[in-house]
Amino acid sequence: MDKAKLEELYGKMTQVHEKAESVFNQEGVPSMMKNEFKNKVSQYDEMYENCESMKMMTSKQETIDNLINQQAEILNVRIKWELGWMKKVLEHISKQ
Repeated sequence: MDKAKLEELYGKMTQVHEKAESVFNQEGVPSMMKNEFKNKVSQYDEMYENCESMKMMTSKQETIDNLINQQAEILNVRIKWELGWMKKVLEHISKQ
């Protein structure tokens, strides 16, 4: 994956995250689900930033490429998780 595709994927994650935040702020979301959201988002942010920091510390292109691939995987997993979280929360709210 190249840097441009990673930036595009990051933009997609940002869109999904903004939608998830709007669900997070709706009435009726249990605190347990809110805590889960905050913890997971924090973990994904930290993993992504750790890869970013490691990219700054190396000059080997192969290492940079591997870190970009790791970041892409982190973003894909995060997008999938946030979509699933939103679905679960919206189902919970609709049953109330």
